[in-house]
Amino acid sequence: MRKKIIISAVLIVIIAIVAIWFFLFRDDAPPPPDAQSAAAVAEAAQSTTTIPTTTSENSTTTTQAPTTTEEAISIEGSWAVDTTIGSFDDFSSSYVGFRIEEELAQGIGKTTAVGRTPVVSGTLVFSNAALLSAEITADLSQITTDRSWRDDNVYDALDVDNHPNAVFSLIGPLELENPESEGTEQSISALGQLTIKGVTQEISVELIAQRIGQIITVTGQFPMVFSDFGVEVPTAPIVVSVEDNGLIEVQLFLTPSPE
Repeated sequence: MRKKIIISAVLIVIIAIVAIWFFLFRDDAPPPPDAQSAAAVAEAAQSTTTIPTTTSENSTTTTQAPTTTEEAISIEGSWAVDTTIGSFDDFSSSYVGFRIEEELAQGIGKTTAVGRTPVVSGTLVFSNAALLSAEITADLSQITTDRSWRDDNVYDALDVDNHPNAVFSLIGPLELENPESEGTEQSISALGQLTIKGVTQEISVELIAQRIGQIITVTGQFPMVFSDFGVEVPTAPIVVSVEDNGLIEVQLFLTPSPE
């Protein structure tokens, strides 16, 4: 009888551990931003963009927005983050976020923590051959993670009550190679200043930009050491350790700013 009780208790513990892993710690984090996926979203948005055309005094029709004129081809001027393209439900919209590796309790393994905010604004200013300036602001108080129980810990770590925004500003103009080429991926390596939790550090970013009609996509990841910004990475009782270094993830859709 006692042996059966012990076996039953062991089975209950095993089932509990499996349940905790499945519902809380299984590694089903969303994939990182991808240039090709972003281009597909931009193409879909481009094909459904319409403009009103008056055909008579009392009626109108709609036609697809032009994408082949000289005006559409030129990227010169200001382009703003457009949060109406795609959906945050499937991460096909503009977002800024993070990706961190976690080491779980012995026997459970590792998992990836991902958090993202869709509340992003900012402007990039281009000449025909250079990125002249860029400033992007992300509202960290709107971050949601792949595990809702992480969210409050993330807000505390980032001190969003006092420092809700993260801001990236490009340092100096950046020469680009054939930036107006349709559908061509442009690799961007640039220096900028990143401000998180009131701390500003100079960082290097590696991103990919491409023009799809009247939409510019910007995607990529770049490393960050969280303690450099006074951020203590949040943890949980079953998490043995969390890496202090992680990745900042970016997916942006930009459209021409109104004159």
